[in-house]
Amino acid sequence: MLQSHDHHIKDDVCLNRPPYRNGKKLRAVKVYTIAQESKYLLVQNIPSIAGVTEQLLPYFNQYGQTEQYWKLDGYERKDSNDDEQFFDTILVKYVQIQNARKAKCRLDDMNFMGSSLHVCYAPECENVDDLREKLNERRTVVQYKSHMNHFVKDKKQSMNKFRQKQSTVKYNHSTLIPKDNTQSSSTNELSSSQSLQRTTNEIRSKMREIVQKSNLIPLTLQQEIKKKKRLQI
Repeated sequence: MLQSHDHHIKDDVCLNRPPYRNGKKLRAVKVYTIAQESKYLLVQNIPSIAGVTEQLLPYFNQYGQTEQYWKLDGYERKDSNDDEQFFDTILVKYVQIQNARKAKCRLDDMNFMGSSLHVCYAPECENVDDLREKLNERRTVVQYKSHMNHFVKDKKQSMNKFRQKQSTVKYNHSTLIPKDNTQSSSTNELSSSQSLQRTTNEIRSKMREIVQKSNLIPLTLQQEIKKKKRLQI
C-alpha cells in the first residue's frame, strides 16, 4: 500500500513574486530534479462517485499514452481532513516521462466536478528499470542540449568571422574604388578622344581621295554622270 509523503502535500501559493513574474493564476514555486520527477502521478481530490475515474482518464490520455492506473483505497493523506471520505486517490503511470511532465503541469489545480485536483509525482513507486530508463533519458537530453549549445556557439563564431571579413572587404572597396574610378574615367576620356581623332582623320583622308579622283575625271564625263543621276531621279 502506498504511504503518504511530504512531497504529496500541496504547497502554499507564492505571494512575494514580482508582478511581471505572476501569471494569470497564482501558483506555488517549486523546483524539481530528475530524482523527484517520475512517470507515476498521484492524483488526489477526486470526487468519490461511481464511474468518475473513467471520466477523468481521458484528460490524462490527451497528453500521452498511459500504461496503467490504480485506485488507492487505503491511502491516508498527511494533511487529511474530515472531508477525506468523500474523495478518492488514483495512481497513473505514463509510458514516457515527458508526457507525465505535461500532464502534471496542465492538470494540477484543474476544476473537475467541483473539486480542485492535486497532481504530484510519485517517484517512490519506481523500480530499478524505471529509474535506469529515467536517468538514461535525462542523460541523452543533456548531451543533446550541450551538443546544440556547441553548435550554436560555433555558428555564431563563424558568422562573426564572416561579418568581419565582409566589413573589411567593404572598407577596402570604399577606400580604393574612388581612385580607380578617377583613373578609369581619365583613361576612358583619352581613349574616346583618340578614337574621335582617328575617325575624323579617316573621313578627311577619304574625302581627299574622292576629290582627287573627281579632278581626274574629264568634264564631259562628269556632265554625263550628272545627267544620268537626274534621269534616274
